[in-house]
Amino acid sequence: MMKSSPIFKMIMGTSIAVSGLLVSPQAQAADPVTTGTIHVVQEVINDNLGTNVAGDFSMNVKHFGTDVVGSPFVAVSGAGTTFVLEPGTYVVSQEIIPGYDGTWSGVGVDNGFIDLVAGQEITITRTLNDNGKAVVIEPTTEDGGVLPNTASPWFNLLAAGLLISIAGAFGVSRRSQQS
Repeated sequence: MMKSSPIFKMIMGTSIAVSGLLVSPQAQAADPVTTGTIHVVQEVINDNLGTNVAGDFSMNVKHFGTDVVGSPFVAVSGAGTTFVLEPGTYVVSQEIIPGYDGTWSGVGVDNGFIDLVAGQEITITRTLNDNGKAVVIEPTTEDGGVLPNTASPWFNLLAAGLLISIAGAFGVSRRSQQS
């Protein structure tokens, strides 16, 4: 039988030893860092009679227009909300808040845009400051819908021009009848 031959045993022993070296933990390299971290913090300044706090607002973290896992989320001040993500370009956004002006800040942050690199940790802060402007409440319909704005300065000018044209046409036809 060939399986019991010394040469076969030597070949099998060598291949087992070689394969053992290939899968040995000492022979494998350490795994590189493959993610980065984004901390999203909300600050609210109420120095013009505003009353909102960070938890009154929601935010989004998107990658190519799609919310990442955990987004949208309720804004948090202090430590904020943390996202561990693959490297790439992300956009942190927040809806426009009536009565508040907002700014973005942080190292590596450009107006809410972040180019995240593996191993990088970025803190982005959204600061909302109440602007003291009164919030205008739109008139609504019975079911809560907003009434459309049906008049405009151009419409008013058009209506005035139409009335002048009719008056002029009426005056010309009256002179024709008197002659």
